[in-house]
Amino acid sequence: MSLLAIDVGAGTQDILLYDQEVPLEGSTKMVLPSQTVLVGNRINRARMMGRNVFLCGPTMGGGSSTAAVRWHLAAGLKVSAAPSAAATINDDLEKVAAIGVVICDEAQADELVVETGDIDIAALRKAFALFDIDLPQDIAVAVQDHGFSPHRSNRLCRFQCLAQAIRSGGRLEDFAYRDPPENMTRMLAVHGVLKAAGCRPMLMDTGPAALFGAALDLGDDRPALIINFGNGHTVAAVLAAGRITGILEHHTSELTAEKLRSLVQQLCQGTIKNSEVFQDGGHGAYVDSIPGKIERVLVTGPRRQSFLSCGAIKGAVAASPGGDMMITGCIGLLEAWKKREELWR
Repeated sequence: MSLLAIDVGAGTQDILLYDQEVPLEGSTKMVLPSQTVLVGNRINRARMMGRNVFLCGPTMGGGSSTAAVRWHLAAGLKVSAAPSAAATINDDLEKVAAIGVVICDEAQADELVVETGDIDIAALRKAFALFDIDLPQDIAVAVQDHGFSPHRSNRLCRFQCLAQAIRSGGRLEDFAYRDPPENMTRMLAVHGVLKAAGCRPMLMDTGPAALFGAALDLGDDRPALIINFGNGHTVAAVLAAGRITGILEHHTSELTAEKLRSLVQQLCQGTIKNSEVFQDGGHGAYVDSIPGKIERVLVTGPRRQSFLSCGAIKGAVAASPGGDMMITGCIGLLEAWKKREELWR
């Protein structure tokens, strides 16, 4: 078995090339800037050159790329975009046009073309080829998908999808898709790129991928709280008997030690309310059941140290499955692939 696992975050894309003949700790790994950072950088360079830009390609994650578009427009330069690329900024293309982006199918002569997309297969193939490594056909990718929601907050749509997966069982395989749901436009965009490249894809959301990856350090099925402190978002979940029973998600930059303690306490007690997390600017929360007293806490993610050092969560232990915290999401993808393969056969 050989699998390329890619965990796409706000700041980095974390990559693991798994080969069953190679010990996990010795696997080929890379931590690279995420595509939204790269696209944002390309738009920023165009702004510094005084060039108008045309965005084309699949829908992708926003963040840095969307911020760069707004800075470009604020500088008095033109941004035009194909519909699929424009959907990166907002599902409602009328809102995209309202901020000044011209929706069209082709670039004008004076525009610098910038390609969008969460995955650049050609670039990855070239990078691996430098070390005489061929990409496998099987590729698993995790992205944070908010879902298609042009007329209401996509944070609500996102948590409805996560809640449905938990109600369906809440196990690792319930969050993994060979063919993503129709409203998961970011997953579908990556799926299309991989299929066009002749790959066999599997898609997951970044939150469950990281949580289940970290859970490998637990060693048993007793209830535990697992928190992933990402660059952009923090997701916490209660896991018991191999399933997620409750989950919350907020923006990492908005969390203080006091707020985090309060939120996870409410999550573990089952009293947390989706509406309160949403109104505070977070993504939301969902609790299916309370498994009992939670005595273990695992933390992971690139921003974990700032919360560990301030004592935000007492008794927390840093998880690093495979000996590397940065591939926690990739480990979750790998485990999901193994479980899903049994069901897909």
